[in-house]
Amino acid sequence: MEKPVTVLLGLGQTVGEAIARRMLDDGQEVLAVDPSQSLLDELRKTAGPKVAHLHGAVHTRLGLRNALSAAMETFRRVDHVIAIPDLPDGDKVLDLDIGSFEANLTRAVRGAVETIRIFTSAMVEHREDPGSTLERSRQVGSFTFVLSLGVHLSQPGTFTESVTQHAIFGAVKAASVELAELGIRVNAVIALRPRTEQQENWLKSRTPSGRPAMAEEIAETALFLSRPEVAIMTGQAVVLDGGRQRLSGLAIHQDD
Repeated sequence: MEKPVTVLLGLGQTVGEAIARRMLDDGQEVLAVDPSQSLLDELRKTAGPKVAHLHGAVHTRLGLRNALSAAMETFRRVDHVIAIPDLPDGDKVLDLDIGSFEANLTRAVRGAVETIRIFTSAMVEHREDPGSTLERSRQVGSFTFVLSLGVHLSQPGTFTESVTQHAIFGAVKAASVELAELGIRVNAVIALRPRTEQQENWLKSRTPSGRPAMAEEIAETALFLSRPEVAIMTGQAVVLDGGRQRLSGLAIHQDD
């Protein structure tokens, strides 16, 4: 039996590396794609030669088609796609450069939609024709988008991030409805990322756990969402926020 194949689009800062290593540990094949050669080189050092690499764009049609071609040439199939969209620089609504805002929004939404369109065709083309109701209930493929907490909550100075992340999740929800009959699932991991905590120390008082999500926790959640054992789960978001959405007021930690 062939190993499942995961295509990882974007590495982020530490999350992509953790996801790649977790998928390898699970016995999957992995293709990592990123426009940063330095991030790919670092992944090669930590994960070794078992991860296939492609240097290229992860939000354009050409870049995504190249990623699909690389996956098919290397592994002959694609089972899961995990996308980690870039986070735009901080800004405020009253200080926006509207041209930059429109470019960021278009890039984010188009990238998510093209990812789903391009890789769905490959998943459907290579699916097996199931012969029983039980087999038909299993998934043909899955998409998981790793998004920031800006999908649900905004904070000062992150206007474009909140809007673009929310828009991507809109594509996740809409696509999940249309692709369900094909056996293809679309979900999201929404996490308070380490980068945010490092930049804004005051966030600790807004988070009951007192910390952001670890890269390994995001990776474990992404693996869970790829498993055929949860094939009924689509159009959903698993939120890793340390209880922040449930907090009224500020958290007081013993070490403060």
